[in-house]
Amino acid sequence: MSGVKGKPKGLTQRYISLAVDALFAGVKSKSVDPLVVLNATPKPNALKKLRKIVEAAKRPVMVIGSQAMLPGGSIHAELLARAVRNMKIPVFLGGMSRGLLGADDSLFFRQARKAALKEADLIILAGAVCDFRLDYGRTLSRKAAVVMINRSSNQLSLNHGIFWKAALKLEGSVISSLGSSADCPEWLNQLREREEKEETKMLSGTSTELEGGINPVLLFEILDTILTDRSILIGDGGDFVGTASRILRPRKPLSWLDPGAYGTLGVGGGFALGVKAVKPDSEIWVLWGDGSCTYSLAEIEPSVRHNLPFIAIIGNDGAWGQIERDQSAMLGSDTGCLLNKSTPYHAVAQQFGAVGLCIPEGAGREEIERTLKLAQTTHADGKSVVVNVTLGKSKFRSGSISL
Repeated sequence: MSGVKGKPKGLTQRYISLAVDALFAGVKSKSVDPLVVLNATPKPNALKKLRKIVEAAKRPVMVIGSQAMLPGGSIHAELLARAVRNMKIPVFLGGMSRGLLGADDSLFFRQARKAALKEADLIILAGAVCDFRLDYGRTLSRKAAVVMINRSSNQLSLNHGIFWKAALKLEGSVISSLGSSADCPEWLNQLREREEKEETKMLSGTSTELEGGINPVLLFEILDTILTDRSILIGDGGDFVGTASRILRPRKPLSWLDPGAYGTLGVGGGFALGVKAVKPDSEIWVLWGDGSCTYSLAEIEPSVRHNLPFIAIIGNDGAWGQIERDQSAMLGSDTGCLLNKSTPYHAVAQQFGAVGLCIPEGAGREEIERTLKLAQTTHADGKSVVVNVTLGKSKFRSGSISL
């Protein structure tokens, strides 16, 4: 405070002390050790009922969420993947469970999930929640037996009785709940045919030239071809990451990180540094939107200073695209949504000591692939790389949740 000299005395000292004591009350007595994650097991009668439901199903579907990966670690992930495969039913993965079954497992599906959930006679929500991601339960068939597996009693019943109703709720870990298997080869074939048609339709759009820059679907299709078993993908953005999640296939469990269900943007740089510190041999790709990158682009500097390199791809469409798309359509205004598309993010990275690359408007498939591979080899040499990609305006995610 101006005009105050020396240490506070008397009532001023007492006032400040009381305020500080209240602010930090109990801090010294609190443990800062990591929370213990218990591998809770549902009751035996509930597991017995689940086995009967699964064995009777002809069109089962399982949706696995991030919570299923608890308590973490590669050994748990391998055991979970084995348990999921033994069930022999179609699986849709979301959040941090992406990559659980690798890239090409016959039980792994990505496309047309909504249609599968409407046609299923059994839906197992394994660590997944009936919130906005499942339209609060409205995407689930009312004729299906719905089984909810969750560690949280609150999440077990979230929006229950409004748009969906559970045939069985199991409070506990996903891995301790799985054990039976289904016999549904015709259903698997039906979903696989649909999956292939949707994939073909989606990737056919890569040949479409977009006004103003690169087609993001084409960019990710090319990136997917050069990913390796050491690749770890970190999403930090809106539309850009949403598009990536539809196309990129993490090669193994625990190789996908993102801002979570509520889009906590800004995690990309910190996640990349943390992953590189604990997995120094990994090849890290941060997928930044041009809006979200501004939260943690400065993390390039410590990545250089501490020799914790990563590759960052910035999808530069000059907007908070996920918000602008619906805001313009619904309100007739793009106020607060537009960014400067000419910002040289790659040059910013160079000032931090990283290598800056650019994929400009008009770049073809060969130039895109060449630039991404250059980023890959540069990273392998121990350097951080930022690739600034000028994107065109895409309608790929029209209709997705954004407001």
